[in-house]
Amino acid sequence: MSSSRPRIVVDNKAVDGEHKTDSAYRPLALDPVTADALRAHVERWERERADLKFTTDLLFCWPDGTGIHPDTVTDWFQGHAKAAGLPVIRLHDVRHSYATAALKSGVHPKVVSERLGHASVAFTLSAYSHVMPGMDRDAAGAIADLILGVPEPTQDPDVRKSVRTDPETPLTEDRREGETPGP
Repeated sequence: MSSSRPRIVVDNKAVDGEHKTDSAYRPLALDPVTADALRAHVERWERERADLKFTTDLLFCWPDGTGIHPDTVTDWFQGHAKAAGLPVIRLHDVRHSYATAALKSGVHPKVVSERLGHASVAFTLSAYSHVMPGMDRDAAGAIADLILGVPEPTQDPDVRKSVRTDPETPLTEDRREGETPGP
């Protein structure tokens, strides 16, 4: 196979385009399910290519090797989304869905930025800052737990009493309500 090139639409015709930046030519790790699906597709593509003797390097093409118009791919994608009861979005918006899901699941912003091919983490964070509000609170709690060893909030009064509330009181001292700490 030759190097990858995007198929774009110019005057309603599908043509091979150019990548926007050099970062478009980068390896990306795939999860096992996606890798298996791609492997199966490549095997089917190689069989069809040999059986029908087509010479195209287009990995995603009609069985005879001719290119698929990008608008057809968009129509398929939107049809599958609708059939699955999902919102119908532009195919390009899948990038935004991926970035939002990755950041919300705790993937480091630098990794998200590199996978999207952004020039900087600052751009990624500015473009996807809308996913951050709840993450700030979660980060505060995670950092406090790590540094202070503060247990999760609880409704159990016996557990609440054992949480250190006075910096002058040693962690090992048990205090009961109404008692004052000794020297």
